[in-house]
Amino acid sequence: MNLFDSHHHLNDPRLQGQEERVWRDAFEAGVTKGVVIGYDVASSERAIDLVDRLPGLYASVGLSPHVVMEAEDDYIERLRALAQHPKVVAIGEAGLEYFYDAGPKEKQRRELLRQAELADELGKPLVIHLRDADEDFLQILESGAPDSAILHCFTASEELMRAAVEKGYYISFSGILTFKNAKDIQRIAALVPEENLLIETDSPYLAPVPYRGKQCEPRMVVETAKKLAGIRGLSVEEIGRITYENACRVFRIGD
Repeated sequence: MNLFDSHHHLNDPRLQGQEERVWRDAFEAGVTKGVVIGYDVASSERAIDLVDRLPGLYASVGLSPHVVMEAEDDYIERLRALAQHPKVVAIGEAGLEYFYDAGPKEKQRRELLRQAELADELGKPLVIHLRDADEDFLQILESGAPDSAILHCFTASEELMRAAVEKGYYISFSGILTFKNAKDIQRIAALVPEENLLIETDSPYLAPVPYRGKQCEPRMVVETAKKLAGIRGLSVEEIGRITYENACRVFRIGD
């Protein structure tokens, strides 16, 4: 079985010095490909360094809503330059963070659209972080939406899921799917069209059951695959194949 962790942070400082071991453990668990997601310029640079060193890894470069408020004015140009690397397959994560006070909502929306424009310019998907911002994102979908996108760590509404799928976007489920109190997310996971499904860990965050409370690692995406398979009445091997093929398609990775 081959699994694809479509969103993880092997570039996180908490994993520094553990990267080779963590990715080796993932590979041994059947996770043969993954995308290291940048959340600021420095982490995007670390992502590229990792994909140069470890087989099966690709990178996304971007600024998350948590840090984009303090970004240098030239950050789009810096991302554009980083994205020239042949293993950079996406822009992001960018997005809207309304659960925490990440900064003025108007500026968050503006910076999301700036990164969306860069993704469209480069012909790459935009990796989107979205939390408690359904209404504003639905408005973006009606106006300045990116051509191709992944809604990572999906926790939004069924309405938003359906609107995103209508645009051809991908819906990625994290270890949250395995949580006992995630009934609504589990319900939505049963409704997403097969061709729009992805799985991820968002490691080192959001370790799935039975690892809750521990450091999350890419190998744990197996648990999310198992849960999604159960929800949809499929084997874990079939969910692995579907999500692997979808990830290769959206990130334009030949296999």
